[in-house]
Amino acid sequence: MYKYRYIIYSLLILSFIFLFSMLSISISNSDSTYEFDQKATKLNGVYATYEGKVYAMVPSNGYYEVKDARAETFKVLPDNFEDAHIGYDEQNVYAGNVILKDLKPGSLKALGNNYYTDGSTAYYCSRNSERNTSLNVFKEVGQLIGQRFGIAGKPQTYWYPAVKLPQSNTPYHSQPAYAIAVNDEQAFYKGLPLPEADPQQIKSVLVRQTGKEAYGSSSYFTDGQHVYYQNQLLPLTYHTQVYEQHIEGDVPSRNAYLIDEQKGMVYADGTAFDVKKAPYRLLSARLKHANQVLFAAQEGIYFYNAETGKVERAGKNPFAGNTFEEISDDVFRSSEKIYYLRAGEVWGNKSGLQSRNTHLMLLENVSASAMQSLSTGKDRYNNVWQAGNRYFYFDDLGSSQLMPHAVYAIKDATTARRLATAADLRSDDIRDLQASGKLLPEESDQVLTASTDYDNPDRKMVYWIVGGGIVLALLLFFLLRNKKIAPFLIKEEWLIMNNLSFKKYKIAEIEKVVFKVEKAYKGGYTGKMQIRQKNGKASRWMIFATRITLVPETEPALRIYVEELRAQLSAQGIRHELA
Repeated sequence: MYKYRYIIYSLLILSFIFLFSMLSISISNSDSTYEFDQKATKLNGVYATYEGKVYAMVPSNGYYEVKDARAETFKVLPDNFEDAHIGYDEQNVYAGNVILKDLKPGSLKALGNNYYTDGSTAYYCSRNSERNTSLNVFKEVGQLIGQRFGIAGKPQTYWYPAVKLPQSNTPYHSQPAYAIAVNDEQAFYKGLPLPEADPQQIKSVLVRQTGKEAYGSSSYFTDGQHVYYQNQLLPLTYHTQVYEQHIEGDVPSRNAYLIDEQKGMVYADGTAFDVKKAPYRLLSARLKHANQVLFAAQEGIYFYNAETGKVERAGKNPFAGNTFEEISDDVFRSSEKIYYLRAGEVWGNKSGLQSRNTHLMLLENVSASAMQSLSTGKDRYNNVWQAGNRYFYFDDLGSSQLMPHAVYAIKDATTARRLATAADLRSDDIRDLQASGKLLPEESDQVLTASTDYDNPDRKMVYWIVGGGIVLALLLFFLLRNKKIAPFLIKEEWLIMNNLSFKKYKIAEIEKVVFKVEKAYKGGYTGKMQIRQKNGKASRWMIFATRITLVPETEPALRIYVEELRAQLSAQGIRHELA
């Protein structure tokens, strides 16, 4: 070990610097923008000048200096919202702090839909910042450390993503559809070509919503024949019964669902459900008590798992003949049974969000034909139902308002009548009833569960670090197994301890070296040695073994090894003893 001491020390120093830097980065307030916010001159919502420099705000990662930009000639486009992330000086055009190469600022023009051209070169550049996927975690950590010590700039963790369009003989222009632009030959979505699309006919697929006017999709497009999810060509032909379904609910609405009503097919974020199991039927679009969008088919209940990008089966279809009616938001009647949805989440103490779930529940001992609405319709919270001498509240708040069940039991008739007829009820009134025990989750059977598991990046990184450490330790053990590493070295007039301290003792100042052979705590025996000096000082007891091994040492083997060590000391005239 002694001859590798500088390598070992270097690794320890680097490890210390890394850990110190990461701790410093996590707790420091070096990115405070108070003075900047007070003194900077804001050009728009993205760009600002400060002390003769130009800065760009990149959401999720703060301000970046726009390198080489000249503050005195820097300008922004007139649209302070859609085009606020585009700036220019006499030399370059910038998306945030990144140069859009080959784009000439003197003839810069915004085409709409975040497309920009100088008449020759054209770009799409998103208004929304995104994670820079080309910057891996190791580069980011290295740049963060460099930034902390002032030897590197701020890592480009987020940016405004830009795509350069191919050269065109005809001008590009935007279309009245989200992120779409065309020339005479091609159509583009966010700068990416739509295969086989007719650029003259491309438009948004309509989004249908119950009781409201349809509107254009920002995810699905058609040219009247082909259908696209973003720039992905889907395997279906367009007709008037192809539409995107508007979904309510925080988590369920994060994905885009295309319905082909003629064939009963569903596409979630462009992923097709199994055509062999079609037709599919949507349970509900008003998902206040769900984290997944559920579709019923003869062979089961299915949902799209956005984390895996796959369609999964939640369980067997409980609805006879796949026939059901939604009698209230997330509450269903099928034959003589009442079903409802319940949202749930699983959180770990240290690992954060582990899963989100949607449970389909069956109301116990309630006949659907016996259920009667008592609501007067005066208030959205009058949704009270009665079955015999039992009363139920069908919730309108939802899981985001801490009401995860679609159905609650009302414990007394007086509360039920007051809730059914009251006007000007507030959400707090419903929560007060729940807190007082007058509204309680009804006894129900859990029929099936749709579940989405979530990976925690921080937890995954810990696993990689710990796992890597274990692998490295095992590798070192494999390479050094059964190797003898002497507890000391003798070099010229020095006795050097062969451990991480590499402490040196002058031989002339050593009174004696004391050895011990003792029983180990977990079985077997262990060797110990101590340096005692002529000035009365003594080192700590150092533990040693005959070789690197996981097998417990035997007393005879250690005593033989001690005698070998004592012989080396005798050769140097150093006194020793075995205690």
